[in-house]
Amino acid sequence: MTSEYEGIFKNGGIGTYYKTLSEKLASQGRYVILILCKTEKEFQGESTVAPVRHIFATHEAEKFLQLQPIHQGILSGFQQWEWVESESYRILFFVQAIAHHFSQSPIYVEFPDLCGLGYRTIQAKRAGLLGKNCVTAVTMHSSQEWLNEANEKYSLYPAWDWYQKVYGYEQYSFENADLAFFLSWFMAEKVKSYGWNMTHAIHLPYCFTLVPPLDKKRPMLDRVGLNIKRQQIPIVFFGRLEERKGLLTFLEAIEHITKHFADEDISQQLYLLFLGKTVTLHAPETEQQDSQQYIEQQLNNKFNDINYTIISDLFSQEAIALVQELAPAIVCLTSPQENFPNSALEMGQLPVSLVVSDTGGFRETLKLIGRSPLYSAGLPLSKGDGRGINKGGIESDKVRWFEPGNSQSLAAEIANAIEAYPEIPAVPQREFLAQVNQSLLNHRLEYIKQAFTQVSVSKQQLSSPESYSRLLGMTSDQEQIFLQDYGQNIYSGQGEIIDLGCWLGSATISLAKGLEKNRRVALKYKRIHAYDLFTWHPYMEQTVKGTSLEGKYKPGDSFLDEFTRRISPWSPSIAVYPGNVMEIGWNGGAIEYLFVDAMKSWELTKSIIKNFYFDLIPGVSLVHYNDFADYATAWIHLLIYKLRPYFKHHCNLYQAAVFQYVNPLPKETLSLDLDPPFSIFSTEDVHQAFAYSLQICHEKLRPNIAAAKVMAFIYLGDLDQAKQELIQAREMFGNVGEIPLAAEEISRRTM
Repeated sequence: MTSEYEGIFKNGGIGTYYKTLSEKLASQGRYVILILCKTEKEFQGESTVAPVRHIFATHEAEKFLQLQPIHQGILSGFQQWEWVESESYRILFFVQAIAHHFSQSPIYVEFPDLCGLGYRTIQAKRAGLLGKNCVTAVTMHSSQEWLNEANEKYSLYPAWDWYQKVYGYEQYSFENADLAFFLSWFMAEKVKSYGWNMTHAIHLPYCFTLVPPLDKKRPMLDRVGLNIKRQQIPIVFFGRLEERKGLLTFLEAIEHITKHFADEDISQQLYLLFLGKTVTLHAPETEQQDSQQYIEQQLNNKFNDINYTIISDLFSQEAIALVQELAPAIVCLTSPQENFPNSALEMGQLPVSLVVSDTGGFRETLKLIGRSPLYSAGLPLSKGDGRGINKGGIESDKVRWFEPGNSQSLAAEIANAIEAYPEIPAVPQREFLAQVNQSLLNHRLEYIKQAFTQVSVSKQQLSSPESYSRLLGMTSDQEQIFLQDYGQNIYSGQGEIIDLGCWLGSATISLAKGLEKNRRVALKYKRIHAYDLFTWHPYMEQTVKGTSLEGKYKPGDSFLDEFTRRISPWSPSIAVYPGNVMEIGWNGGAIEYLFVDAMKSWELTKSIIKNFYFDLIPGVSLVHYNDFADYATAWIHLLIYKLRPYFKHHCNLYQAAVFQYVNPLPKETLSLDLDPPFSIFSTEDVHQAFAYSLQICHEKLRPNIAAAKVMAFIYLGDLDQAKQELIQAREMFGNVGEIPLAAEEISRRTM
């Protein structure tokens, strides 16, 4: 059910998405029927597009359905301006007819959230009027309230009462559909601020069209007849020509650019191409002109010699082909707000420079297809000069971000692209894109299947023997149960999962087993990142004693083969990083769960903080200290205490402790470059830190924490205080746990 469909109407966005989705569903053997809203076209059930078996317009309901007098009475009572209500009922009547005649077939009905056109159908489903074999779904694209906000000061419709009604239809439909999908976390947070209930919603981005290889004959260039000279730089505005897509901001930016390059007569070097549908503008300064008239007026009055073309009558695929034939080009995506734009999915596949409004939706979209850079606009570069390679292998300096709605910021980034022109970025591999697309489709089909079978995927009791089996490793049963539960029921997909020091994979596999069953996260490919030297050490023999690994490896041997074998059932979701974490580092973006079993030295600890902590997500991320109760890693307790303003104790897992990241961590918090080690901690810090750790740890672990305090003073070089702490530890707990090991350390250092 939609008012847009690429190939029937010349639009992108929702229309392109539903065309792609219908192709994907048809390829899986589904029988696809398209019901188009808000159109005067006649289809009579005949399909004009290959993947769709039948097409009906809602206004054909009276012609093709056997409506009863009550139905006709409902439809006749609506005024012309009540088209949302009228369309909503007509859709319901079509769905009722299909559900009645095919009562034994599973029927999946999907709506966009826009205008709440599924309102009556979803009401009917909840009332039991559509039978048990019908599942309703809503995919959130952009609610009217969001559209109104995105237009900033430009009010599209003065009819506030109409808006309020439509907001209600949209919210009800999304909250009460059997399945509710949202495309981006950016949009989810936006509608949550409007009061929408998102607890049942599933994060599932668009399936997208793969851009076909370049036609070397360049037929679109011939067709549109662009007269671009070889020395000119094509700058493309790609999107509907309206305020909401940043048209006015773009035109203001062009004016700034001409002033910036005033000495170089830049007007003759540029060729502006506006690719998008012409619409009526509503901003006061546009005087109710359509966008083509306004563009012509602005450019002709201010830039007599600038070359430009406006092309507004292309289908989406034609517009993409034209940009591809123009490459290298500078493509501007300028919307002040975006949910999960098709424009970025499409342009991100092309070898073009991108100048992009730094909205959450654009950033999530480009990350999905491997074109996300390493750093945000206005933030410090994360590595060197920022020209690193992200995990998708794409050079990050071919995407430039500007402050949304800021024409000067946009002009500055376009100017940077002009000065660097021509740029030929690497583009995502088609195999990678196809894999991402297939994953998205598979998840959608699985959610649909679950909805039909009414399988309740409620939180499992992972502590039961039926759902949990012990994994060989240096993590406790409690940790493994927690990690599996976290991967399945808590992990949201807003960031990555990092396992630092994975050894034989007990933590890695626990997380992967949970992630496999997670309904909230659609993209699970390489979401878990496992680091280790994978070098065998003598102390490991004790843990594998009595297993098939006993005696298999000698000190210094690599056990990467064994780790790879153990994770093989879940390998698609795991990226493996053999080597020194201090050298490998991290440049993969936000981190949602950081499992740390690698703070084996103070130098390693400092490196982990520098490379990983500043990518944690405030209010979301968890940090798991596996060595919390290890006497030898005393710095962990000092670190935890020092970072209390930014981390809150979350839970204890026998020998481990987990903390939630609650406030952004300033980079100057710890002077990590100071030497010698531990010099940033005072004697008072040590006393307070261990008092805090003793307070939050399990009673059985307190001897080990006391032993770690002894070690802290050894590391500080204060052996006298270390001896005093050893005496106190024995008085409080006896000579148990790791206290004897701390005593041996003192003996070695005093011999």
